[in-house]
Amino acid sequence: MNPFKALFELTAVNIKCTKQSFSMAGSELKKKYSSTLFGWAWALVRPIVFILVYWFAMNVGIRGNKPVELADGTKIQYIFWMIPGVITWFVLQETLSAGVVCVRHNSHLVNKMLFPVGTIPIFSTISYFFSHVLLIIITIGIFLISGQGLTLYMLQLPFYFLLLFVFCCITATLISTLGVVSRDFEQLVKAILNVFFWLSPVLWDISKIGDKYKVIRTVIQLNPYNYFITGYRDAFLGQAWFWQHWKYTPYVIGFIIVYALFTAALHKKLSPEFADVL
Repeated sequence: MNPFKALFELTAVNIKCTKQSFSMAGSELKKKYSSTLFGWAWALVRPIVFILVYWFAMNVGIRGNKPVELADGTKIQYIFWMIPGVITWFVLQETLSAGVVCVRHNSHLVNKMLFPVGTIPIFSTISYFFSHVLLIIITIGIFLISGQGLTLYMLQLPFYFLLLFVFCCITATLISTLGVVSRDFEQLVKAILNVFFWLSPVLWDISKIGDKYKVIRTVIQLNPYNYFITGYRDAFLGQAWFWQHWKYTPYVIGFIIVYALFTAALHKKLSPEFADVL
């Protein structure tokens, strides 16, 4: 099987169905919150409550309200350092938890011969990026109202946003494919979410890992998600441009390309079996 051909076909069908995917993403949100009083506003309540609780626990309870010292020596309040990492984590966490079952939950579409099954993980991911965009807007408002301010480094946020979106789409496609053929994989994803959260530098600074644990630090840095957290923080806190990570950026882009090729090939191989399995 040619992975390049598989990736081209999967990309082509998603580009062709872009309008349909956005429409389906909107329908997904409406369906998810249709029985609630506040509707899709709940998509914002959860991360906001999470931020407040973990800010109190980590900053007040553990850190003793100490400021965070940035790479350039600037000291800022912990909450401003934490928020960019948390909003990045939430969109990936939702991609993992919902993406693994998105094809199963839309099994009625799989049985329709003319429906492009490869678009299901994509419109599922898009639905979560709607709330992600709103969280970014809220974060920008918090930085401006609080007096923390924004810098020209914010101009690179679309780059990190787009790369994160592509990464999440690939991840949703991969885990949804495996989630169809194995319910054990679905349980595995749910089991490792908490582990993945604490091993990602969402609430703690990776630079605090000393040379004694250099191997662990390197493994965490090899995780592309660390790149997105760092990138969002660079954009909001004005620390570095993405091209200044002259080794890290090419590595992540290269990883995503290989990741996409593998995912497309696996999806092409297994997707014809979806209807029988479901």
